[in-house]
Amino acid sequence: MERTLTDKASGKTWSIQQDGNRIFTTGNGGKPKEKTFENPEQAAKHVQKEVWSRLKKGMVLLNPEADAGQPVLHRYIGGGYTGSMPLAPVEDTNTFYCSYVVNQFEKEDVYLLDDQGETRKSYELPGGPMIFDMRFCPELNVLLMNRDHQIIGLSAGNGEVRAYTAVSRHPVSALALSGASAVWYDDPHLVVYDLRADAVRYTRQVTPELYGGHSPQLCAVLSPDGSRMAYCAQSDEIVIVDLATGREQPISKAKQAMTASMSFSPDGRYLFTQEEYGSWSLLAYDVAEPAKSEDWDLGEIKSYAIHTGKNLLAVYKYGKVRLYDLDTREQTLVLDVEHVVKTCYLAFTKDCLAVYTDYGCVSLYALE
Repeated sequence: MERTLTDKASGKTWSIQQDGNRIFTTGNGGKPKEKTFENPEQAAKHVQKEVWSRLKKGMVLLNPEADAGQPVLHRYIGGGYTGSMPLAPVEDTNTFYCSYVVNQFEKEDVYLLDDQGETRKSYELPGGPMIFDMRFCPELNVLLMNRDHQIIGLSAGNGEVRAYTAVSRHPVSALALSGASAVWYDDPHLVVYDLRADAVRYTRQVTPELYGGHSPQLCAVLSPDGSRMAYCAQSDEIVIVDLATGREQPISKAKQAMTASMSFSPDGRYLFTQEEYGSWSLLAYDVAEPAKSEDWDLGEIKSYAIHTGKNLLAVYKYGKVRLYDLDTREQTLVLDVEHVVKTCYLAFTKDCLAVYTDYGCVSLYALE
């Protein structure tokens, strides 16, 4: 294993390489220094520690020729885990948006990063609220954000912010995007909004269940072609809505649990649901049946993502990301997530898997 980090300001580099229980370090192409450990496991831990200490000082790991499963980029954004690690890729590129809460919610910074770790754009939002989720709409050049249960849009061009919903009276919200159509919650309605026409396409009043007496149950998603919406407001049922006719098709959930997020497969055939309280599983439902797809129960996970272009599913659990081919349902790759404590958020860019960890590290990993 070899890692090379660069100080962008000075152009200086630092490299570390592991060979069994031996470690070799080089500063700016100089003479290597060797250090020996009792076993390879201790050596590997030392590599991680040394790399992390330099990332925190502002150096960036870059490896554009990385093999599949290896990091292309590591960049430290900032510590202080808030429970929220949103990522929003820009379609057909390896650039992506991420955010960081500064100090004790003094402000929140939003960055557009590229695969070289460069900040293409940055925006500053006032402190207090926090971004839970975000989606980028390239047609409108707008970054949609769920900020403390209010949906706002940030113009990537001039940085202007527009509120699409009022501040929710209750701690409940939803946000998803398909093309230029978005779905969100504007208490007490789910709203499908045409961003291009700046008009409402569909509304549906819902009453989210208070799961276990502590957490409102609500999430929603649009199909890839934007013709259907799936939503979950009750822990035992998912509803598929034909947006043209308003016809609803209920699906009984495989297990009563709190659904945290949902995604359609790229062909719209399957609906993936990530459960939390009561299950902690990633399940798949055949929308055509409709029924749970038994061989797509991937067990307990922390996060997941779907690559529409490459037809891939990524799931994270226990420090590893596993990639599955959605056509064959076979596992194609396993990668170790670096610089993570317990959890991370996943999102696919054009050629990579973007990862934002609870250590404050944003990364890109090669897919092939």
